[in-house]
Amino acid sequence: MQTTVPLACFLSLIRPPGIQFENALFQIAPVNKGKCPFVRDNIDIVFQLYTRHNPTVAHSLLIDDDESLFASSIDFNDPTVLYFHAFMETPDDGSALRIREAYTHRGDTNIIMVDAQRLEAGPWYFKAAENTWYIGRIAAQFIDYLVSRGLKLSKTHLVGHSLGAQAAGVTGSTIKSGNVSRITGLDPALPLFDKLPLQQRLDPSDAEFVDVIHTDAGIFGFNHQMGHVDFYPNGGISPQPGCELEVVIPQQQLLTKFFCSHWRSYMFYSESVLRPASFVSSRCQSMSDFSKGYCSKEKTTHMGFGVDLK
Repeated sequence: MQTTVPLACFLSLIRPPGIQFENALFQIAPVNKGKCPFVRDNIDIVFQLYTRHNPTVAHSLLIDDDESLFASSIDFNDPTVLYFHAFMETPDDGSALRIREAYTHRGDTNIIMVDAQRLEAGPWYFKAAENTWYIGRIAAQFIDYLVSRGLKLSKTHLVGHSLGAQAAGVTGSTIKSGNVSRITGLDPALPLFDKLPLQQRLDPSDAEFVDVIHTDAGIFGFNHQMGHVDFYPNGGISPQPGCELEVVIPQQQLLTKFFCSHWRSYMFYSESVLRPASFVSSRCQSMSDFSKGYCSKEKTTHMGFGVDLK
C-alpha cells in the first residue's frame, strides 16, 4: 500500500514568501510541523558552524554528512556552543548575531547557530511555539551524530533566547548519548509554555547545569525558577533600565517598544561572554530582601558566561 504524504509536507518544502521587518522575519503562512512532523535538516533547520578559522562565513553541517563535517574547521577539543534563536529572528540578526560575534571574538569556541527561521517566523506565534518541540528533537539528533564523531558532551553548552530557550530544553531532554554540560536560558518564553509538561520546556533535568536570566518576567518571559540557578537583574521584570516608555517610544524601531526588556537577556549574556567577571550577583530569597540589604553577606557568583558551575 502506498503511503499518502500530507499536503502540508509538500508545502513545507516550499519557503513561504516572507519579508524582513527590522530584525524580524514575517511569512505569509506558517510552516506547520504539527501536520507534517518530518523535520529535515537543511530544509526546515540549518546548522551553521563558526570557528576561529571562519568567524564570519558559516559552514553548513548536516546530520550523517561526514564529508561536510570533516571538511569543516570544527575542533572537538574546544568547547562547543549551540545557539537557538528566538521567535521571528534569523541567524544573521538580533540575538543570534550578538551571541555569535561575542563567541567568535573569544576565538576558542565552536559556535553552531541553529537556523530555524522558517519554523519560527512571525506573526505565527502559536505555530512557532509548537515547532520548538520539533526543533529540539532534530537538534538532539544532530548532537548525537556529532557525539558519534568525537563531540564531548562535557564541553557542550546549549544557549537559547525566548522560544529558543524552550527548544534548547527539549534538545537537552531528548539527546540519547547523555547530558550536555550546560544549558543557558535567556528569558525563556512564557506564553503557551507555563502549563506544559517539563519534557516540552526548559527545566533543571535537561543538562548537568541549567542557568536562566530573567529580564521580562511575567510578560514575555517566565516568572519563576527554571534552572539550578536563576538570575533576576534589576528585579528581572520590565522595564529594564533603558526600556522605560519615555525612552523607547521616541525610537524609530517599532519592535523595540515591545521587546526591549525581553531582549536585555541576550544583551547581558553576550556582554558576559566578553567579560566573564561582570555582573556580580548575590544569592537571595527575594528582590525585597535584596533591596533591604539582607543578602549582602550571601554567596556571590557571576551572571552569564562566568557563572560558578559548582
